[in-house]
Amino acid sequence: MPLPFGLKAPSKNTLIFSAIAGAISGTIYSSNKYAEDSRKRLVERVSFLAERPCGVHEMPRKVIVYITAPPGDGLEKSRVWFREYVKPILVAGAVDYEVKEAKTAGQIESSVIEEVVKHRREAEAALEEQKQSSEDIKQSSGTNPFSSPEIGSLTKEKKADVEADGILAIGRCAYREVLSGLSKGCDASLAVVEETPVEEVKTESNKEEMEDNAPVEEKNEIMTDLPKEDEVDHFSLPPKFVPVMYIPHVNVIGWTNLPYRLYMWYADYKRIEDVGKYVVAAVLNQTRPFEERDADLGQDEKKYWIGHETAELIKENDTPIVVDERIVDKLSTYTSDDLP
Repeated sequence: MPLPFGLKAPSKNTLIFSAIAGAISGTIYSSNKYAEDSRKRLVERVSFLAERPCGVHEMPRKVIVYITAPPGDGLEKSRVWFREYVKPILVAGAVDYEVKEAKTAGQIESSVIEEVVKHRREAEAALEEQKQSSEDIKQSSGTNPFSSPEIGSLTKEKKADVEADGILAIGRCAYREVLSGLSKGCDASLAVVEETPVEEVKTESNKEEMEDNAPVEEKNEIMTDLPKEDEVDHFSLPPKFVPVMYIPHVNVIGWTNLPYRLYMWYADYKRIEDVGKYVVAAVLNQTRPFEERDADLGQDEKKYWIGHETAELIKENDTPIVVDERIVDKLSTYTSDDLP
């Protein structure tokens, strides 16, 4: 039966091309639609926090996000992971964030140690100031019975900056360095190391003149057994530890994993939901005490630490994450009904 208006039946090649193009277009559309719906459901769970009125003296919450390059890949992968799966939920929940990137191993650990030592110094200084103020109050109260001890304390108050009340570590490597930094930060010395100025180098002629004219002095040095820095126990706890949350970062790479990568590209909504439930728990600010099972997380990431000698070396040397027993009962993490 001929087609109306002089139309001709499409050829076999046209039908094949149309079917393939339609299948690809439908796959892309459905993948984007499912991802948008999943992200929308997560945003709706935390959006009420952004809609509620903020008090006059209330500041928005702030978290610190630590990211580092996954083994065998670049730092850009971690940046994209944060932008796609973590940042939208933080923004929806009106939670401020500060991203700290580590380009080399150990930078996150050093940063966490510095923060812990800083809080320990502030606590020690506050304790000393409190002792000094109590002594001043006793002295002033003895001399002037009409003096008010509260006026001095009010004038010395300083406006505190907005500090982070949570830590998000993206990936097992960043999570390991954060926990290690918390442990080592409590053991670090509080002494401030002062840098000695470098003296100007003198010329050889001036050196020879000074050596010829300088009087010879005999010095009798007495060697005493002083305690080494490593033998001195500097352990102390800061006033408090902020909650620490592990954010999964399964970076699938490798030619052998190409079929799975294509599948996860289509089913990106599953990744959004799996990662998003951790971020939602952090935004809702529901915490629980840190447990032993919360330390050694991210074992499923090690499967894809391939493709480079450094990645293989990190995988071989990767040991279970252990937290210092002296601080375990002081730590906390975020929780929700969706998390294990």
